[in-house]
Amino acid sequence: MRETTFHSSGTTTAFGGGKQEMWSDPEQGFRLEASGGGTSGEMYCKDGTTYTSAPLFADALKQRGQQITVPDALTDVFVTTESGQGCDVYYTISETAELAPEKDRKLDGKQTTAVRVSAGAAEDTYFIESGASHLLLLESSRDGRTSTTTYDSFGDKFSITLPPKEKTMSMSEFRSQVMGG
Repeated sequence: MRETTFHSSGTTTAFGGGKQEMWSDPEQGFRLEASGGGTSGEMYCKDGTTYTSAPLFADALKQRGQQITVPDALTDVFVTTESGQGCDVYYTISETAELAPEKDRKLDGKQTTAVRVSAGAAEDTYFIESGASHLLLLESSRDGRTSTTTYDSFGDKFSITLPPKEKTMSMSEFRSQVMGG
């Protein structure tokens, strides 16, 4: 999937009632829109740099037990972080995945091979189109929350525009402004 464009949409385990939609292009990076649980925002990634809208970034920190209130002046800012890896880290299937033949099935007339990754209270089942190696469906569960994401539009053209530099700040700049304010 790191060599073709694709689109995905569905629910997310990131927050209750959450939905997300993503467009990915190996040359342009990806764009993700997320909403739910009282939060909405966007995330972009290109060349290992992730740009997360401040409200979505604050919500991710809240999920980890850090309460941060985003001041009005920063609601349209994107917080940048360096992953040290490519952006495909957000959708690559773990090398620990194991075949789950009992879950193999047809999706929209296409035979799939199921692979499962599990760790503790988290489990992901990926349904990969047999012969084409396209991920068609992801079913996830995290601590009692479940999500289903469908993948499509392989090879289609998308336009992904990263946030302008003046609308970005590093994580340390963001923390400094939030903690100082």
